[in-house]
Amino acid sequence: MDGLDEELPQEYEQIPWSHLVPVQKDRSIQLALLVVAIVGALLAIVFFMRRSSSTIPVAAEPAATTPTVAVVEQTTIAVPEAPVDPEPPQTAVPQPQIYSEADLMAVLPPRPELEAIARAEWFVTDFFTVDGDQALADSVAAALPDAIALPTGDGQAISYVEWARAVAVADNLDGSYEVTVWFRTLAGAADNGFDRTGVRAVEVRLVTDELGRLAVADMPVVAGVAPPGVASAWPVAVTANPELVAAAAQEALLFGTDPELREAGQDADGWRLVFSVGDASGLRFPIVVRPAGQEGG
Repeated sequence: MDGLDEELPQEYEQIPWSHLVPVQKDRSIQLALLVVAIVGALLAIVFFMRRSSSTIPVAAEPAATTPTVAVVEQTTIAVPEAPVDPEPPQTAVPQPQIYSEADLMAVLPPRPELEAIARAEWFVTDFFTVDGDQALADSVAAALPDAIALPTGDGQAISYVEWARAVAVADNLDGSYEVTVWFRTLAGAADNGFDRTGVRAVEVRLVTDELGRLAVADMPVVAGVAPPGVASAWPVAVTANPELVAAAAQEALLFGTDPELREAGQDADGWRLVFSVGDASGLRFPIVVRPAGQEGG
């Protein structure tokens, strides 16, 4: 056999070395695919959780009947109704009223009427004041369109206007006004004192001249004084508690001195306490005190 092997020619095949070494796969691609799969799974889980939480309906307000809460599995859980305290009655809060300038101006008469009132009271005061002052008599005569004979007094008969108040004004819408004035005078002689006259009334007529000024059109026109009304009787006298009387007496001190309680009573407006109070003249005057915060009887 050894000789036979020597006679036969030996043939050798050339095999590359790379074919003899086992093929090794690239692991970097596998790792990248694994990471992508893990990240995708995490994103899917997060998306599913968010979608599930957003689909759970939540009741905005509790219903009057037994409420239910819906979950993702579409199951219903009964929730016992909690006792609800009754709500207190709603009290309407008055809103502050805002007045316009026109509303505020409507409270007072227009300016021309205010001037007419002032000039009418002024004219009545000067017209019925006679004290021997010739300058005053001249000013009254100058205010009238024509000359008239006014009483000047002889130094003995004197008339003073104690007060004059306009009680009505009529605007004729043509620049003229008619103002009713009530007034009272003190009349008498310089050496015998004065007597207080009764309240009288006159009407003063005013017109607007070419320069837009108000002027007296005539002498005072006789007018009447309306009689006073009749009020209801005062409340029946009762005994007030000492604390109330003491508080009312302190309020009476705002008027005068040494307040003395005369009577007390209750009406629809509350307590009415009558005090006798002294003043600087040495006289005592009865005044009424109505304590604040006291309900009427």
